Amino acid sequence: MGITKLAELIKEEAPEAVRAVPLAQFRDNVLALDASVAIYQFRTAMPKIVNREGQNISHLQGLFYRTLHLLENGIKPVYVFDGRPPDLKEPVLAKRAAVSGIKREVTDPSTGEIPQRFLRRDCETLLHLLGVPYVQAPSEAEATCAALVKSGRASCTATEDLDALPFGSLRLLRHLNAKNSDLEEISLPVVLEKLGMTQEQFVDLCILLGCDYCEKIRGLGPKKALKLLQQHGSIEQILQCVSAQKHPAPTNWPLEEARRLFLQPEVAEPSQLVLEWREPDEAGLVQFLAREKHMNEGRVCRRMERWRETCLKLAQPQLPGPVTEDGSRQKMLREFFPVKKRTCKAPGAQPCKKRRRSKVKIPEAVRNSAEGT
Repeated sequence: MGITKLAELIKEEAPEAVRAVPLAQFRDNVLALDASVAIYQFRTAMPKIVNREGQNISHLQGLFYRTLHLLENGIKPVYVFDGRPPDLKEPVLAKRAAVSGIKREVTDPSTGEIPQRFLRRDCETLLHLLGVPYVQAPSEAEATCAALVKSGRASCTATEDLDALPFGSLRLLRHLNAKNSDLEEISLPVVLEKLGMTQEQFVDLCILLGCDYCEKIRGLGPKKALKLLQQHGSIEQILQCVSAQKHPAPTNWPLEEARRLFLQPEVAEPSQLVLEWREPDEAGLVQFLAREKHMNEGRVCRRMERWRETCLKLAQPQLPGPVTEDGSRQKMLREFFPVKKRTCKAPGAQPCKKRRRSKVKIPEAVRNSAEGT
């Protein structure tokens, strides 16, 4: 769900905080990705992909292709998985599970729906084989993503939901799924500056707009909520100034708890995390995706071959990497995991056949004419 209409409000009231950026600008940067949001997107926004066992594997194909796309562009992704959700979020999670077809407890063999714990396990296996690190957050994944950005371990949070902003992520990147178009970057410091708010007041704004933790005050649209908060400074002051009949606060409204979840979230300590990127295990990927999950083996092999060719180009001599603030050179992607050209073959598998280019046939009359000249 995210924060209701926050993106639209920022674009209207603080347009300077939003800019279009090419993916290439993030080369050699670490992106913290909310794994749960990505998986949800793969299973709802993409065409449903069912293997021969009747299982929906859209999330695996989406994660496989997106991660390789990021690596090919010199980007170092780190995926963050949700931990135990706050009790206030249970109604939202139940609704998401119903939409995505992800069973939170048991499997339904008749529909091929995968329990959430098995789905996550498969995604973790895939990321391990891709050589990409992942983090288990103690609670909300986006809160840990924000902590990674604030600590400097990541450049920005990449997610479609804007929850990372009230959690304090200084930079947020959207639309990673967009092809042949720029991404959208939102700067939290610029948002706060242009709206004239503190982080605490911005959290109040997000609660008024509508978040995952509680209901909002009835009758307050985005612009009216922003104006009232700019005038009065807090939700408590707003409630004292507006009509209780027109804008009643929800019964048993957990306002303080919602604030605490945004401002003091439980996160994985960034300094304690080991983030390492390795060369993908191509044979393991073929075994897992093609043999165990019944994805098309030729497609998996061809995609890995394309990745390998791209990384070989990246390994060609280039200008030195950008210089960081302390004067040291920033490492290039090839320094994190060298790429060697090799065949894509799982144990016991036949080598992938390369597509043959069809030869152009020259008519005999033309050939004889050419030979006679």
